[in-house]
Amino acid sequence: MDSISEVITYTCSICNKDIQSTSIKYRCPICNQAILIKTNMTDFRDKFENLPESSKLWDFQFALPNIKKDYIVTLGEGGTPCRASKKLGEILEIKNLFFKDETQNPTNSFKDRAAALLISHARSKGYHKVICASNGNQGASIAAYTSLEGMECVNIIPEVIDIGKRAQMIAYNSKIEIKGETADEANEEALNSKYEDYYQCTPEFNPFTIEAQKTISYEILKQIQCPDWIIIPMGSGGLLVSLWKGFLDLKEAEIIKKLPKIVGVQSQLLSPIVNGFTGNNKEHNKEVFLKSHALGILVREPFFHNLAIKAINESKGIALSIPENIMLTSAEELARHEGIFAEPASALTVAALNMLIQQKKAKSDEKIVCLITGSGLKTPYELEAISSRVKTAGTGGILSTKLKILSQISLSDKYGIYGSKIKDILGSISLPAIYQHLKELESKGLISRKKEGKNVLYNITDNGRKVLEALDILITLL
Repeated sequence: MDSISEVITYTCSICNKDIQSTSIKYRCPICNQAILIKTNMTDFRDKFENLPESSKLWDFQFALPNIKKDYIVTLGEGGTPCRASKKLGEILEIKNLFFKDETQNPTNSFKDRAAALLISHARSKGYHKVICASNGNQGASIAAYTSLEGMECVNIIPEVIDIGKRAQMIAYNSKIEIKGETADEANEEALNSKYEDYYQCTPEFNPFTIEAQKTISYEILKQIQCPDWIIIPMGSGGLLVSLWKGFLDLKEAEIIKKLPKIVGVQSQLLSPIVNGFTGNNKEHNKEVFLKSHALGILVREPFFHNLAIKAINESKGIALSIPENIMLTSAEELARHEGIFAEPASALTVAALNMLIQQKKAKSDEKIVCLITGSGLKTPYELEAISSRVKTAGTGGILSTKLKILSQISLSDKYGIYGSKIKDILGSISLPAIYQHLKELESKGLISRKKEGKNVLYNITDNGRKVLEALDILITLL
């Protein structure tokens, strides 16, 4: 299959061993950990600094594995905007808040970057068919780019997947096989010997994916200079590792002096990387996490688990898990305040942003980027939840408001939050109504108050946390 035998240099993320091969490798032969492709740093700085702010994926070809121009496949991916916040920054009192909007890619997710590079590489190696296991966006993107080239595409997907992403695969004429309940089982099937003559597009098993996605870091630097914080949703941990690697390239080239602090975010229903970072060995209830609405990041055993934790630690960042109800509320806030309709997994970054500020981990004058990975148009649950909001009048509406208030208070942890700040975040509820709800929540022992000068700070109680935990379980059962 090797029409071009280009030697690729890999480096082990743990033992630092270099490996050279003309074929795709993804594990170190010594320690069995993830290996990454070594960036060619020759003239990196000069080439990077000569590029315009509007640069796209292929403008960074000098930092990507070598693929000749005749084999390049593109739909115009990359060059997505890094938008300054319109309202949320003001509400949360963050002076420099930005949203890197990857929904603006051709198939509406960041995975188009990987699809462009992988399918280009597949063509350069003489392949006519590809195999891809994923829980959504990568499969949809790979299907689109193979369709463009008339290549055969087999997508192995889990039973639990956003129907919009599955529909994209079907529309792009991909063959679909269903294996297991999460991406873990689908990934195992992609290594079946019957696919040995297929080009491997499963993100965990092809480090070209990391190379393509690291260009997000390059673009952010071009667009707004280096941020202090960048918030990234995690499934396998590959996207976080990609941006970390991109910023490491920039630091090695002496274009930046320090790395941004990286915040990795997962749903509280399934957060193995967060648990590994915090040392929490919590067991997740399978029947519950399979009902999570963050399907794009639903992975039980993340391939990049150790490397993601290493990246967070090296950047002096943190890992956070977010309750499902707050994630869904954050998706609405992002759409209402910023005009960005994101899938639930993307909305985790907004919820984490709120937590960073409420818990005083980030300063109000620091530059913060939330990475928005995919469009909410792919997730029918979210469309249904928002479109049916008009039906939540009466008792249902009152209950919904109280839970939103309780969720916002929970983000503040031990620090507390003012009633006026809750009003700013929720927007559509009057301040007197907010205080009435606060009074009732306090009377039921779900929140407590403490005086701070002329102001009152509200904190969630243990009973309040139990209510939110019960709500998360209820949401998954509906």
